[in-house]
Amino acid sequence: MHLFRYLYISIGLAMMLCHVQAQTQPVKGHIYDSQTRQPLAGVILTTSTAQQVGKSDAKGYFEIYSDQLDGQIKATLSGYKSQIIKISTNQNELNVQLEADGVSLNEVRIAGYSENKTSKETAGGISLITSRDINRGSAVSLQPALNSIPGVRMDQSTLSEARISIRGNGIRASYGIRNVKIYVNEIPVTEADGTTRIEALDVNSIGRAEVIKGPASSIYGAGTAGVINFQLQRSPYQEQSIEASALVGSYGLHRLATTYKSGGDKVNSYASYGWQEYDGYREHSKDMRRFLTGNFQLFPSDKRIITLMLNRTTQYSQIPGSLTQDQLTANPKQANATNLDKAAGRYQNWTRVGLGQQYHFNDHFYNTTSVFTYFYDLNHPLPYAYIRNTYQSYGGRTRFIYDPAFNVLPTKFTVGAEFNNGLTKGIQYVNNQGKEGAINSNVDYRNTQYSVFYQSETELAKKTTLTLGISYNSLNYDLRDYLKQNQSGIKKFDPQATPRIALSHTFSDAISLHASVSSGFSPPSSSEIKNVDGSINPNLQAEKGMNYEFNVKGNLLKTRLEYDLALFKMDMKGELIAQSIQQGITIYNNSGKTSHNGAELSLSYQLFKPEDDNQIFSLRPFVAITYSDFKFKDYKILNAQNQITAIYDGNELTGIAPWMINAGIDFEAKNGLYFYGSYFYSDKLPLNDANTNYNSSYNVVNAKLGYKKQVVKHCELNIYAGLDNILDKSYSSIVSLNAASFNGGQPAYFNPSPKRNGYGGLNVKYIF
Repeated sequence: MHLFRYLYISIGLAMMLCHVQAQTQPVKGHIYDSQTRQPLAGVILTTSTAQQVGKSDAKGYFEIYSDQLDGQIKATLSGYKSQIIKISTNQNELNVQLEADGVSLNEVRIAGYSENKTSKETAGGISLITSRDINRGSAVSLQPALNSIPGVRMDQSTLSEARISIRGNGIRASYGIRNVKIYVNEIPVTEADGTTRIEALDVNSIGRAEVIKGPASSIYGAGTAGVINFQLQRSPYQEQSIEASALVGSYGLHRLATTYKSGGDKVNSYASYGWQEYDGYREHSKDMRRFLTGNFQLFPSDKRIITLMLNRTTQYSQIPGSLTQDQLTANPKQANATNLDKAAGRYQNWTRVGLGQQYHFNDHFYNTTSVFTYFYDLNHPLPYAYIRNTYQSYGGRTRFIYDPAFNVLPTKFTVGAEFNNGLTKGIQYVNNQGKEGAINSNVDYRNTQYSVFYQSETELAKKTTLTLGISYNSLNYDLRDYLKQNQSGIKKFDPQATPRIALSHTFSDAISLHASVSSGFSPPSSSEIKNVDGSINPNLQAEKGMNYEFNVKGNLLKTRLEYDLALFKMDMKGELIAQSIQQGITIYNNSGKTSHNGAELSLSYQLFKPEDDNQIFSLRPFVAITYSDFKFKDYKILNAQNQITAIYDGNELTGIAPWMINAGIDFEAKNGLYFYGSYFYSDKLPLNDANTNYNSSYNVVNAKLGYKKQVVKHCELNIYAGLDNILDKSYSSIVSLNAASFNGGQPAYFNPSPKRNGYGGLNVKYIF
């Protein structure tokens, strides 16, 4: 009897100990934004019975003591997709990554200002696009997504020719991107001289982009237009999958891609290979690309996150060139005769490698650092020359964030620096019908750019924040001309300090007010500093701007209505204006002064939300409206004798449409059916400084219908079809500003965009 009694007691004690251990064994970890790697505070953790068992703190950390987890918990935060987290007994530390839901963008945390605040709490004009916005169309171009942001404009006619401007800045670029700083995973892809080509980015590999409008961020250095922070896609947390996708469309469009994703607690992996070809709407406008993208995130400890980015792209593109009005009327599909004769095109290979680390020394002090290298080779026949370039660059960026946890006036400090060095070796030949002729130029450019920056955010009251910032920027161009030694030289721009002050107050979820004053400057690129004879123009100076801005943001009608209104006034000095001297030769002059006054409004309303009890998962109409009143204030053209030949004071700024409207509706049903519709309107805009020629207003309607469902266990299917330019309008999205007329002919302003065209695609994902 004593033996049985002893066994009963022993078994009972063992069961009690096991029960206590089950209750006291914690589930702990960190919760991050999957794209920006920022810790997320306030994430609610619940059981399968909706019982709250935990909540992440200001550092994204959580610990749960419960025996009712049933092998999983649910993480919920406004602005992010709810995440089911599977719990296993051998996991010591979870590194949970939440994805933005693509709908409640006012609630998504912003990385661009280093404040870890939501979009509506952040002072300044800032907008988000997600992979949801990109996939609203065929996802072969960023144009529909970027044009859905008020104040932002992407012009594109062929896939090889694109231009991005923010609040009118950057519009002077005949191709490529000027005056807009672009980053990928916090690594600068803008070259040291301020130019950017984004063709190396596979649109389908982008997970999110933050767009900072105007000189509103002191931590990114020079720039009056703004900043675009791209984040490459990452794997959804605890998903391991492989996906094959295929796309076909009008004008010979076809694309195949394969993507692998693995989202673990120690490593998050994303790797994609894509192949895309497009015959083009116009003659001589073929475009072929090969993409290889890798994006990896490692969690070696709870203090350290390491990221690795790999990107290799090949592009072969033909350039059809601009048309005159008569040519446009006769046949918009034709190519410019000179471009056709000279076989104009762009054939290049890019390689980018970036390595970054985020390290938390303690709860109050952490650092983010990245180093990168970037190189490409360019084979570039043009109507006036045949160019062969190689480009190599390297650099780094670091920032330290310190929160001393003051009891009075809590303040967070940020200091950092960025360095970029680029070497371009360029040889220019005579273009003999697409082949190299005699050499006529051999020039090396060594460009060096650096900036140091400071920013502080001080809580004046619980819901009131004062932001102070300043950056100090320097840029040098070292030009060596091997054929004309006397034209070698160095162009040094005076270092510039660009301060910023902003004040924000959040009254409630319904309204937050922000006001800011900031300055910025944008030096000309290395290709813009030359005189007609190829020598350096010593008189050319950087553009400078002072920006005054007021924002009001919030959520109304039980958070279903999101709004964002921005009013701004920017006074520019020395704005660079392009002048075509002869075919293939464009020089730049500083205008006197220009005024940029504008208003931007975005609205979206969620008629149905995912948590609503009905068959509609989401129904969301939206609209983005931009009004721009940009004018020359003091702009006179001088000849070689310093005599005034033209006065453009009071004229509309070249290339700026007074009104732009983007509207649409997103519909998603719980059975997997979805529909996206959009409408874009561009007002007429002046094509030259004299305002004698205009590009007509136009509107474009697009739509996409699809079905996405898990058809069998582990297999997800997405099939879709779309139609762009449904109304079959004739228009030119991208135009050549201030194009000159030669031999008494008309200026070639126009690059016709495709008329009505369709596409269809199929994605098949297998989840392991």
